[in-house]
Amino acid sequence: MASQDLEAFLNSIDSNPDLQDQLSSLDLQGVLSLARDKGFQVRAADLLRAQAEQILAMSDDDLDLLVEGGIDDLFGMNDFQAYLDRT
Repeated sequence: MASQDLEAFLNSIDSNPDLQDQLSSLDLQGVLSLARDKGFQVRAADLLRAQAEQILAMSDDDLDLLVEGGIDDLFGMNDFQAYLDRT
C-alpha cells in the first residue's frame, strides 16, 4: 500500500541525514524519484495529502512561521516560501 510506503520512506528520512540533505533541493517529482530509487512506492497524491494534513493541523502562529521560513521540519523543506516560489 502506498501510504505504508510513504510512512516508511518518511521514517527513513528521519533517520538518514544524507536523505534529508538530498530532499532539501528536490521538487515533488524529485522526491518521488528518490523514493522509488530507495525502493518505496510513493504516489504524488499520498505525499501531497500527508503534507496537506500536516499543514492543516498547524496553528495559525505555526503557519505564519512556516511561510516566513521559521519552520525547518515540513518534509525537509527548509524554506516553504522558496518552495512555493519555484513551483
